[in-house]
Amino acid sequence: MPEKTGLPLDLRRGAGGSRVFFEIGFGNGEYLVHLAGKDPSSRFWGIEMSRSCVLRALRRAARAGVENVALMCGDARFILRECVEPCSVDGIYMNFPCPWPKKRHSKKRLSGDGFPSEMARALKAGAFFELMTDEEWFALEVRKAFESEGSFSAAEWVENPPRRVTTKYERKWTEMGKSLFLVRLVRREGADDAPPRPREVEEVHIRVPGRGALAPLLQGLYGSGGRDGASVWVFKKCYSSDDGREHLLEVVATDEGFEQKFFLLAVERDDDALVKVAPHSSPFLTPAVKGAAEGVASGIESRRPERGCSP
Repeated sequence: MPEKTGLPLDLRRGAGGSRVFFEIGFGNGEYLVHLAGKDPSSRFWGIEMSRSCVLRALRRAARAGVENVALMCGDARFILRECVEPCSVDGIYMNFPCPWPKKRHSKKRLSGDGFPSEMARALKAGAFFELMTDEEWFALEVRKAFESEGSFSAAEWVENPPRRVTTKYERKWTEMGKSLFLVRLVRREGADDAPPRPREVEEVHIRVPGRGALAPLLQGLYGSGGRDGASVWVFKKCYSSDDGREHLLEVVATDEGFEQKFFLLAVERDDDALVKVAPHSSPFLTPAVKGAAEGVASGIESRRPERGCSP
């Protein structure tokens, strides 16, 4: 469960201390499962935004009987920064990511918005990043962006490389007669010897002094929210227990594109209220989660009667 999982993650759990690899955007998982099957002593992590893709890849891994695959659903930028120990990854693969060709989408490209630096922070010295794409301009742009970042050296450029396993899009582009391009870059020795550690958020558990009914206060938060830099949260519906003392507040939160939906629990007690992440809600404790809890506590404190006063 995420709220019980410390960050950064133990990437080698169950792998006997061997190597760790990532595939970002694994689709239906065929390439990731193939890699894991060929190297059972290493650990292979997949990152994907689509939950349906995660489910399909889980079924594929189960059918193949591979036990060294772990999947995460979320934004790769967030996961590499927040969940991965610096200099801990042996290789990262990306197969046919969207090149985002329109100018207004340029920040979403692999070559922009700090992605090369996030890759450099996660990879060991001598580790690689490998990209497969059907767009030559995109491959050239990525190679230039990673070399310009300062931590990478271009190691390989191959047009239409032979591969033992192909992806769905790879087969599609090949059938259309398109050329495919492989770019491999290696993280240089000595580059960024002391990269920053991921940010950590302490456990969310806030006591608010004072007495008063919480239901109308929490219901009044609907549609409101807050922002702290790239972390944003919005409050949704509130659900109260029959005795009116426990309340679940639905929250949608994002941290630089990493979205989570979860519940905060607000409990009325004799002389105060307690706000915390609801048991079994299971968000990762990101800055947006902390901000949402603090926002609820501030809302309660500013609107309810003073401590000791009758409601």
